[in-house]
Amino acid sequence: MRRPLPARRAEEPEDPAGQRTGRQAVAVGIAVTVAAAAGLVGSGWALGYGPFAPGPRPDASPGAIPTSTATVIRTSITATEEDPGTLGYDGSFTVFGGLPGTVTWLPARGTVISLGQRLFAVDGQPATLLRGQQPAWRAFAPGMTDGADVQELERDLVAGGYDPQRAITIDDHYDWATKAAVERWQAAHGVPAEQQDGQIPLGQITFLPTPIRVAALAVAAGAPVAPGTPVLTATSATPVVNVALPADAEPLVHPGQRVMITLPVGGSTSGRVLRVDQSSPSAQGQQGQGSPAGSSGGSSGASQPPAAATVTVVVGLSNPSVAAGLDQAPVQVAIATQTQRNALAAPISALLAKSGGGFQVTVIRGRAQRTVTVRTGLFDDLSGTVAISGSGITAGTIVQVPSS
Repeated sequence: MRRPLPARRAEEPEDPAGQRTGRQAVAVGIAVTVAAAAGLVGSGWALGYGPFAPGPRPDASPGAIPTSTATVIRTSITATEEDPGTLGYDGSFTVFGGLPGTVTWLPARGTVISLGQRLFAVDGQPATLLRGQQPAWRAFAPGMTDGADVQELERDLVAGGYDPQRAITIDDHYDWATKAAVERWQAAHGVPAEQQDGQIPLGQITFLPTPIRVAALAVAAGAPVAPGTPVLTATSATPVVNVALPADAEPLVHPGQRVMITLPVGGSTSGRVLRVDQSSPSAQGQQGQGSPAGSSGGSSGASQPPAAATVTVVVGLSNPSVAAGLDQAPVQVAIATQTQRNALAAPISALLAKSGGGFQVTVIRGRAQRTVTVRTGLFDDLSGTVAISGSGITAGTIVQVPSS
């Protein structure tokens, strides 16, 4: 089940005289807490949970528990909300063969292949991974027409150290400096001296935008392949957390929002929202695969309700190494979505429920103490603080709290 976010906004309860009742959670956020069980699902972001949910909280009798004091400070309060998510890897790629022949080598599933390393081999000839957005669609050789693929190759040759004299001008033209750098690249990759001709046949390099992690193999070693045959599928090597949220929550989440992530193995790491992807509604309850339009796809003939639209929030980890070996692990996820700046903040534990609704704090001045009615703003359970305002509440006010 989805947990409501720790940070929330509360307002005073409503009594018969017209005062407001309960707290409202005002913003969503994602803090990542371990989801220990599979099948974590939720139907919406819950609001107003916990000890400050709508309805008064019984006040403790004076002296019933040991007390201490805390100081009201002026600071920022950030609201967060919690939802289930799944650890995975960003992006999706299909790697195609470019040469006809027999597959002679394949990487193992889960292998991370860096730029300059081989992806697979056909007839003993490796296909090498280089960085680029433009697919390698032709052979490289002196005299070829200009193009974006030439610029990608030159950039990779320079980055790899194959232009020590800095003779290459990175543009879309294959000139003598490009040819010399390709010959150095060939020598470094074990090409026999007599074959170091500054030319790269189609199929010997593959441009992808990032190092990859092998997700699945589409062929087996020994299989015959033709140009254009899918050889493997892959993701990037960057771990991310994917969080499915109701589509109506999309306006509350945007790239760059801060995230706190707690992992299944214990401990936490920070992160940020990378993007929000549109998700297709589940096939369940919609037209079945291969079913004619208008048919129910079921034996009873009863139509299924449409699945709720969702979006996928993709969260990047500040310390990706902590997710090693946790592919597809379920976690609890939460994002900071609203901040109340320059607020007067006190520990949440300082709040006392008023008889008839509302909240109070006990203010300490010297040996004297008095109870003051306060209004609450955003709650931040991550820091254990709440924004408050009321008569005589200023920065530096001393309030009573339970002893820890």
